[in-house]
Amino acid sequence: MTLGLERGAPLWTAALALAAAAAVVWHLRRSRASAALRLLRAAAAFAVLAALLDPVLALRRPLLEKPRLLILVDRSHSMGGKAGGGRTRLQAAARWLLRRRSRLQRRSDVELFAVDGGAKRLADWEELSSLKSADEALDAASALRQAADSLARQPARVWLLSDGNAEDSSPLEAELQRLGVALDVLGVGPKRREKGVEISRLKIPDFVFLHSRFRLEVELDASGLAGEPVRLSLLRQEDGAWRPVDSKTLRASGAEETLSASFSDLARRLGRRRYRLRVEAGGLTRPRDFSVEVVREKYRIMYLAGRPSAEYAQLRALLKSDPNRELVSFVILRNPDAPSIAPDDELSLIPFPADEIFVRKLGQFDLFILEDFSATRFNLPRSYMESLRRFVAAGGGLLVIGGSTFAEGGYQGGPLEDLLPVALSSASPGYVPGLFHAQVTAPSNPLASLYDTPQACAAAWRALPPLDGVTRFGAVRAGSTVLAVDPEQRADDGRPLPVLAIRDYGRGKVMLLGSDSTWRWKLGAASDWRIGDFYARFWTRAIRYLSGSLDLSKVRFDPLPDRLPAREPARLFLRVFDDDFRPADAAAVTLRAVWTGPDGRSRELSARQAGAGLYEFELTGLSAGPQRVRAEVFYDGRPWGGDTARFQWLAAPAEAPMNWHWIEEAARAGGGRAVELKTADVGRLLSLLPGPRARARILRRLRPASSLAWLAAALALLLAEWILRRLRGLP
Repeated sequence: MTLGLERGAPLWTAALALAAAAAVVWHLRRSRASAALRLLRAAAAFAVLAALLDPVLALRRPLLEKPRLLILVDRSHSMGGKAGGGRTRLQAAARWLLRRRSRLQRRSDVELFAVDGGAKRLADWEELSSLKSADEALDAASALRQAADSLARQPARVWLLSDGNAEDSSPLEAELQRLGVALDVLGVGPKRREKGVEISRLKIPDFVFLHSRFRLEVELDASGLAGEPVRLSLLRQEDGAWRPVDSKTLRASGAEETLSASFSDLARRLGRRRYRLRVEAGGLTRPRDFSVEVVREKYRIMYLAGRPSAEYAQLRALLKSDPNRELVSFVILRNPDAPSIAPDDELSLIPFPADEIFVRKLGQFDLFILEDFSATRFNLPRSYMESLRRFVAAGGGLLVIGGSTFAEGGYQGGPLEDLLPVALSSASPGYVPGLFHAQVTAPSNPLASLYDTPQACAAAWRALPPLDGVTRFGAVRAGSTVLAVDPEQRADDGRPLPVLAIRDYGRGKVMLLGSDSTWRWKLGAASDWRIGDFYARFWTRAIRYLSGSLDLSKVRFDPLPDRLPAREPARLFLRVFDDDFRPADAAAVTLRAVWTGPDGRSRELSARQAGAGLYEFELTGLSAGPQRVRAEVFYDGRPWGGDTARFQWLAAPAEAPMNWHWIEEAARAGGGRAVELKTADVGRLLSLLPGPRARARILRRLRPASSLAWLAAALALLLAEWILRRLRGLP
C-alpha cells in the first residue's frame, strides 16, 4: 500500500491560502516577539491555512487493469439452425463461451451482449444458456453501436459469434472506424452447403436506350464444385423462341466460391425484352428469367403535311418544344396541279423528295405523320405505301390526320388502308365540313383519360371547343379501338362516324384522326383554366402511345436472388419512374402492395422511401414456400402500372450454411480475424488483446484538516498565543 497526497480545495481557495501564508511569513519576519511567541503564531496560522487548503491523504493499492473484451452473441433468426451435435448454432456459441469462461475472465474484463437488430446486455454468464433465437436478422452495425454506447470504458477488442447471415457489412465498417476498435468474427454453423450453384445477385440497368448496348452482371454461389466447369448462357426471346446471345464458362477453384460474370447485348426493339440466364453445373440446370425495359433516347419524327394549315403550325410547334424529339417536317406549298408561270428550277421551293422520305430515310424514324396528304396528286407508286406498311409492321408508329385533301388521296384498297383502324368510304362526299363536338366512347383508355378522375376527364371533353370538318369512313376494323365519334354523322355501316381510332399492326401502332382541326382545342380553350392544357396533354399522350413509350413499364421490382437468405425481415425494392424515365416525384406517388404467402392469405404492405423513386418493403413472419408481392402505383392520381415479385422462402431457413463471405468481409473491415468456432483457439485470440495496464485502487481517503480535532487544535494554538502575549504585556 502507498500513501498519496491529493488537492481538496478549489484553485481559488488554494491561491487565497498561499497569499495568506505569504502575509504570515512577512509578518513573522518583521515581528519583534520572542521565538516562542512567533512559533505559536506560525503553528496557529499553519493550522488555519491547512483547513482552508483541505488536503486529502489517499491510501492506494497498486492493481493491474485487464483489457475490456466486448463479446456479441448473434441470436438472429438463422442462429436457430443446426450446428451439429444436436445443438442449435446459438446453443453452440453459448456452450463454447461457457466452457472457456475462466480463461476469458482471467485474461480480460468481459462484457456480454446478445444481438440481432439491436443489443441486449446479459446480466451474468448463466443467461447465455437461456438465450432464444429471435425473428430479426442481424444488423451488426446497429448492434455494435448500441453495445459500445452502453459501456463506461471503450473495449480493447470485439468478438462476434455469428453464422454471417446478416445485413450488408458496409455500415459495420463505418461503425468500426468510428469506434477505432478491432473485430474478430467466430463463424458458427456448417460452412458448406449441398453441391450446386445459385444466382445470388443479378444486376440489370433500370432501362436501356434503343439501339444501344447494355450490360448485365451476375454473381453465383457455387458449392461443392471445386475444379468443375460452370456454364452460363444468356438467351433472348424472339418471336416466342429463345435465341442464344452469349455464353461463358467459369470454373470454381474452391469448395465454396462466389463466381462473377458479365454479358452485354444490343437493344434492338422498343419495349420490355425478355431474357433468360441459364446456369449449368454439376449435372444441374438452373434457368432465371428477367426483363429489360428498352426506351427511346429521342423520338425521331417525320411530319408530312399535304398543305399549310393551322393544324400543321400548332402541332409542329408542340413537337419541337420537347428536346427529346427530333422533328423533320415537309409541307406541300404547291401541288403538281397548281399552275406556275415560272419554271420549277427557278422557284425557291424544293421539289418533293418522295423517294428519300418513303424509301431511303424511312427506317431512321420512330413515328411518321401524314396530315391531309394526297398520294394521287404526286402519282406516288404503290411501293411507297408498301414501304410505309413495312415500317409500321417492324415497330414504327403511324399517325394519319384526315382532311379535305386526304379524302381523295387514293388510299382506298391500297397498303395504307390495310394499316388504318377503319375502312375508307366510297361514298360521296368523302369529307363533311361543319362544326361538331367529338363524343368520347372509350373514357378509360389512356389516350382519353387525361385527368386525375373520370369526372374531370368527362368534364374536359364536354367543355372542348367544336372541331371543324371530318373525313367520312366506311366501317371500323376488327381489333381496333374507337376513342371518339361524331354523333351527328354516320359511317357507311350506319354506326356513329369514327373521329379518333387506334390499332396495333405488327409490332407498331397506328392512330387515325378524322379531322385536321384540333388546333381549335388549343386556341379556343386557352382562356378556360380547366382545359387550357388539354391540347398539350392529348398530343403528348398520343406521341407516347405511337412511339411505344406509353406501354413501357415504369414500375418494377429489383431482381431477387433464387432464394432469399434465411433471415427476417425479407427486403424488396420497387422503382417508380415518370414519363421521361426519371425517378418519380414522391409527392405524386401512391403505392398499394399486397403480399400473398404460401397459404393463400393476403395482406397489405406499407412502403418506406429509400431514395429517389425507390421504395422498400419489409416482410416479417414468413412461412416456408412460394411468396408473391404485387405492387400497384398511382401517379398524380392516375393508374401508373404495377409489377409482381415472386420468390421462394427457404423450405428449411435455419439450415442455410454460414455466410463465410460476410464473415470474412466483417473481419477485414474490423482489422481482425475470421475463424470457425469449431477450430477457434481461444488462447491465440486472447493473445491479440493488449496486456494489463497498471493502475492504483484507492482504498480510503482521509481529510484530516476538515476534522473537528484539527479545528480544535487550531483554536487551541490561537488561544495559547493570545494568552502568552497577554501575560507578557504585549498588545
